[in-house]
Parts: sequence; structure tokens; C-alpha cells
Amino acid sequence: MLYRCLPWLLFFGLFSWTPTPQSKPSDQSASRSLPLELILKADRSVYRMSDTLRLDTQLRNISNEDIYIWHWDLCWNPARGLTMWIIGADGKTVQGSFLADCVPPPPRSGDPYQFVKVGPGNLYGLFEDLKLSEYINGPGEYDIYATFNSFLSADFVRQFLGHDPISKLPLWTMERPTITSRRIHITVKP
Repeated sequence: MLYRCLPWLLFFGLFSWTPTPQSKPSDQSASRSLPLELILKADRSVYRMSDTLRLDTQLRNISNEDIYIWHWDLCWNPARGLTMWIIGADGKTVQGSFLADCVPPPPRSGDPYQFVKVGPGNLYGLFEDLKLSEYINGPGEYDIYATFNSFLSADFVRQFLGHDPISKLPLWTMERPTITSRRIHITVKP
């Protein structure tokens, strides 16, 4: 029984790291030299507190090589995958009433379709509708940016997916640097 649970325990052990305010990336220049670019777009720039913000989140391959992304890496989580940062006019991080805490299942052996090939010049992303009242505490001016870092480690891939052909391809794993998007600015009215 323990043998069957071991992969799950190892996988969820990867999530023990939680970023502190000091670990938030402040300089985007390092992200610009990476083969992937993280792009955020809002459907407009002015909202009401009762509105829904449609957020377009994309990873763009700006290299000349294919990159494979685990599709579960594009879920919102405070430590891995996509992490959203909302900064108020005072420069402080906003803590809303909702915590985006996706915890993906471990990758399945023998399922190559859970990894997405992002070829040179191609995008991979998602649209998501966010209720502003869950993410911010009141009207004001806000900057939003995101960071991206894989849930998967190269060790996990070697140990549990090493026999799969996907392990031989250029997977984006947690050993790669964190990618930071540019900030988008929104105004929220009462």
C-alpha cells in the first residue's frame, strides 16, 4: 500500500515551498532572456467592484526550439504554476477573500497528451473570468502581474516518467527560472 502512495507523497512534497514577499521577482529583465514569455491581458482597463475581469494568460515561445509544458502548470496557485500578484496604489500586495490554490494530480505515465508542445512563435494559454470582489478589497488603482514556474521537477520526470518518450523532450520543469509577466493596470470604481 505504501508503495502505491509513494508517488503521490513525493509529488505533493514538491508543493512545500511557499513564496515570501522577498522571493517575488521584482526585475523582469531576467524573464526577457528566457525562451518563454508570460503575457497577461485584461479585457478592459476600467471596472466596477461587481464586474468580472476576463484575464487572458499566455505562454509564448520566443526561442527557436520546441518547449513542452505540462498542461496542469497553467493553473493558479500561490507557489507553483501560475501565481497572480495584485498590487494596490500604495505599492502593497493585495490580499482578497479568494485564494487560487489549484493542486494538480501527478502526471499519468503513458499519457503524452498531458504535455503541450509550444513551438517557436506559438502560444499556449487560457481565458479565465475573475470576480473582482474576490480578489480585491475595494475600489482603486491596481497593477496585476503573474509569475510562472512548473510544478514538475526534473527528478520527478526521471523517476516516474523516465520510461515515457516525453521524458526525452525539452520539458519546462521547476529547475528553470521563474518567468514574470509585465504588469497590467486596471481602475476599479465602486
